[in-house]
Amino acid sequence: MITSELWDALGIPNGWNEYFPKFNKQDLVAVSKNGSTIYFRSCDREGDLRGPNLSWFYIDEAARVSLNTWKIMVGRIRKPPEKGWIATTPKGRNWVWDEFKKRKRNNYECFIGATDENKHLSKEYKESLLESYSGSFLAQEFYGEFTAWEGLVYPQISVEEHHLDAPTDGYKYALAGCDWGWADPSVILIGLVGMDGRIHFVEEYYKNRTPIETIAQKALELREKWDVKTYWCDPSRPEYIQEFRKNKLDSRKGKNEIDPGISSVSRLIEKDLFRADFNQCPEMIREFETYCYSESDQGEVLKDRPIDRSNHCMDAMRYLVYSQQKQGHASSRRGR
Repeated sequence: MITSELWDALGIPNGWNEYFPKFNKQDLVAVSKNGSTIYFRSCDREGDLRGPNLSWFYIDEAARVSLNTWKIMVGRIRKPPEKGWIATTPKGRNWVWDEFKKRKRNNYECFIGATDENKHLSKEYKESLLESYSGSFLAQEFYGEFTAWEGLVYPQISVEEHHLDAPTDGYKYALAGCDWGWADPSVILIGLVGMDGRIHFVEEYYKNRTPIETIAQKALELREKWDVKTYWCDPSRPEYIQEFRKNKLDSRKGKNEIDPGISSVSRLIEKDLFRADFNQCPEMIREFETYCYSESDQGEVLKDRPIDRSNHCMDAMRYLVYSQQKQGHASSRRGR
């Protein structure tokens, strides 16, 4: 919404009608008095964004759209000034955090402003928000911080507490969890099962648009490296599991119940039996920081509905942990 105060600050007291004498309400296209054309589009239908050749673009509440939308818009820039802007309230550590806060790049800049810096809001209103909000919601909604959101599926995970370099011995056997994809990545996660029941994730394979024959060859390499005993696989593609078996890999259908699987992983973490070498599993920690439950229209976290996004390592991990706990593994060894 462009307020009258903003038009006054821009030196355009009559606002919209003066600066945009032509506006097609049906096509949502405005022509300014200097001849520039502005297209108003929803980001809900990404395909509609691919046509125009643009000088600049602006996305409002960008945390609520996808990374792919951002990439499409960047790709539509064709002429000066070659700029893109977004404005948003943070929404956990999603793609906005990845692109603008976590990654340091010379051609991007990030500005963060807190609600109490807004001079147009009354002191009483700001104080009412401070009384109403608390915890990570306060940090995110009032102070504009990129917090580990309360709706994260695994909020217990932190790099500081759960990172540990891969061991060279002292574990019983190695297992793998596999999630299949094409446009989304296919994933193989290697977990070492310790004498005390700890599972230590030590390596990931994470790649999209890769044929199953190539993935099977990578699985063979990982078996050779880690002496993997069993591959617990996404059961949705039995022909992929069969390809693994053709290559003499012990491949089994993973247990795919989401809620019990998440509970199994959470118990492992709570019992301090989870470790990962995040240097070797960078996509795993990225997904831990973004894998979250959906929200109701009122902003309430729906604990029975994890969002089906940023979950490829999460699914592979769940297949391994839950299936191993349900069925166990007969093989064991003491080191390498």
